Amino acid sequence: MPRVVLAALVPALVVFAIVQDRVTAAGAHQFVTRQRAHLASGGAGVTIEQVMAPAIRRSVEQGLLWGAVAGSGGLAAALVLRRRHRE
Repeated sequence: MPRVVLAALVPALVVFAIVQDRVTAAGAHQFVTRQRAHLASGGAGVTIEQVMAPAIRRSVEQGLLWGAVAGSGGLAAALVLRRRHRE
């Protein structure tokens, strides 16, 4: 695999992991907040599945989106620099 591709894909994977982690953590925070509100009102609590399944799906979607943006930007920059270097 050419170094230029590797140099663009590694940051894309890092961006994916960071975004996926942060959106999943936001889902966990939402679960705790909703659970506390339900328990304080005396109502039945929410299940972790009700909150986390959509949060995990959203985290993967957002991670893929922003990872692809980072990877595309990295590849574009690498190609521009490669062309300039050849000239």
